[in-house]
Amino acid sequence: MKIVKEKKQWFIILLCWILAAVVLSGIAPGAKEETSPSKNAGLPETSESIQAEKALKEYFPSSEGVPLFVVVYDKDGLKEKDTEQAMIHIEKVMNDAKKDFTVIPLSKMPVQARASFFSEDNTTFFLPVMFPKDMENKDVKMTMDELKKEVAKELPSNLETYFTGPAGIMADTYEMFSKADVVLILATVGLIFVILILIYRSPLLAFIPLIGAGIAYSVVDRLLGLMGKYDWFAMDSQSLSIMMILLFAVITDYSLLLFSRFREELEKSLSVNEAMKNALNFVKEPIIFSGSTVLLSMLTLFFAVYESYRGFAPVFAVAIAIMLIAGLTLMPALFAIAGEKSFWPSNPRKRAEKRAGKEGFWYKLGRFVTEKPWISLIPIVILLVFFTSMTRHVNYSFNLLDSFPKEMSSIQGYNKLNDAFSAGEIAPSTVIVKAEKDLSQEQIQSLVDQLNDRESVSKAEVQGHPYAEGHQNVAKINLVLKNNPYTEKAFDDIEKLRDDSKKILKESKIDYASMLIAGETAQNADVRNISHDDEIRIIILTTVLIMIMLGIQTRSLLAPIYMMATILLSFGAALGFSVFFFQDILGYTGISYRIPLYTFVFLVALGVDYSIMLISRIREEKERLPIKDAVREGVSKTGGVISSAGLILAATFAVLITQPVMELRVFGFAVAVGILVDTFIVRPIAIPALIVILGKYSFWPKKIK
Repeated sequence: MKIVKEKKQWFIILLCWILAAVVLSGIAPGAKEETSPSKNAGLPETSESIQAEKALKEYFPSSEGVPLFVVVYDKDGLKEKDTEQAMIHIEKVMNDAKKDFTVIPLSKMPVQARASFFSEDNTTFFLPVMFPKDMENKDVKMTMDELKKEVAKELPSNLETYFTGPAGIMADTYEMFSKADVVLILATVGLIFVILILIYRSPLLAFIPLIGAGIAYSVVDRLLGLMGKYDWFAMDSQSLSIMMILLFAVITDYSLLLFSRFREELEKSLSVNEAMKNALNFVKEPIIFSGSTVLLSMLTLFFAVYESYRGFAPVFAVAIAIMLIAGLTLMPALFAIAGEKSFWPSNPRKRAEKRAGKEGFWYKLGRFVTEKPWISLIPIVILLVFFTSMTRHVNYSFNLLDSFPKEMSSIQGYNKLNDAFSAGEIAPSTVIVKAEKDLSQEQIQSLVDQLNDRESVSKAEVQGHPYAEGHQNVAKINLVLKNNPYTEKAFDDIEKLRDDSKKILKESKIDYASMLIAGETAQNADVRNISHDDEIRIIILTTVLIMIMLGIQTRSLLAPIYMMATILLSFGAALGFSVFFFQDILGYTGISYRIPLYTFVFLVALGVDYSIMLISRIREEKERLPIKDAVREGVSKTGGVISSAGLILAATFAVLITQPVMELRVFGFAVAVGILVDTFIVRPIAIPALIVILGKYSFWPKKIK
């Protein structure tokens, strides 16, 4: 009864968390249920490609929607009878689905008109269908499953069918992430549990962080679901998957920091209640500063123009805010309720007696670094600079399909199209000409000829009726580039066409018109430019904000500079090593253009965490010890807990390597490598060495003894 009374406040805190989780579970959907694709492909309304898409939808409304390509293939060559039967059957299935599809009636078109839908070797043809643009991902997946089943019923057995294009990829992606999320959470929880058991040999300690993370995750998940339900912001599956990993890893980190100090206080023969209050008092500053730093880093993404970056900000801001509160309330409550049983089968008081007079690994490392700082520092700097230099050789991929597994049905269909028609024909661009007065057929043909004369253009042609309905002054031209439409060379071609548009129109004798280019290549060209600008903006903003936070935490002007320099080097080395591993060793043609910024934000924010924990302890020790001794004690007393936390954080992000999406694999690998570098090289060696080298100026302007 006495024990329960002493722990009353901790039980109340735990009850409040459980109550919040239960209430939210009853009134809010899960976050995954409220995911939605980015509007305008993540681009702002003012982007040239989006303006072109709007013009295309306004004047040519049949172009509006999400395209699906039903690909039909016969390795022995298409037979006329089979082809006619397949076209009629597929069109009937689509029309009978009653889903507001726009179906191109291929079977009713003259043979000459339908030629562009057939490959030159006559093994493949595709039938385009437009899905309604507002269909939810889940509905697209269910509809696609039904369509595949119906199409397969009466199709000649010698024909293979594939469902690809944006709608097909959307359906496969939804299914892939639905399955992957279950594996991801089980792998994350299992890995954390195993590592904790191996390091601390305490079953209860392994369960407590996972219980706390599970409760916090249920609150975050439903809170985000509630916000998504009322359209506060858009969420995607990828950001939610990464958020889940971050939450479990960071709460485990906070738990280990708290656990380590709790054990120290119990070794002083204090009661559980007193020990936890003291431990919380010591760790609240590093937890608040580290959590706030991560939060600020994520909030900088609000300043991104590209929605795929900006969409991370609210998801992670909410999650990190809850993590921070959990680290200061829920985790102390769980440890205090468990009391000394948290350490079972070991005993913290007996452990103190056994350790008396012994020098552990981290104490020895701290002594070596403080006695030979230059020898410790120089090899590390050389190594980090060497791998950072490898970032110069990075090739960026802007084709989302490169990230997906080749065995996906929609990817197989895309590859069939790619083999039969070339990538340029699968993802053609559309030129929209809008004039102040009516355009003649001769003027449109002159523009087609001018475009065909361009070195970058494979084919420009008018397909069907060129004019918009009721608008003789608006016309469209189909444009196929020579370069692969998903490469940066093709983006350069689009930008050159845009720059030369006035000249091209003038030579076509329609200089009173404007020219817009719609299509995936044009969109990706805009994505590349906006993404590059966002990278520069976010990197500068994040660096400045974190340095300000470090300045407040260290009460120094110099410490934030050398701490930030080491963190940036860790990021550069991790990215460079990832480029070397995936491009040079595994032979990938490139990595996603989004990897550098994602990796930067996460690595810098998380890397600062461990530096803050170390610096906080050194500042505490230097109140009673000379600088060298304070550094040695700081490394010794934080080495075990930070290395354990870093190992768990790296391992949880490494779980992403198992995911089927290439972008997640590279991201998980890069972050895991960066965390290991920071945990085992930069934090215990480079930063302590710099502090010793700078001596009394380490925390300038406040000189230390």
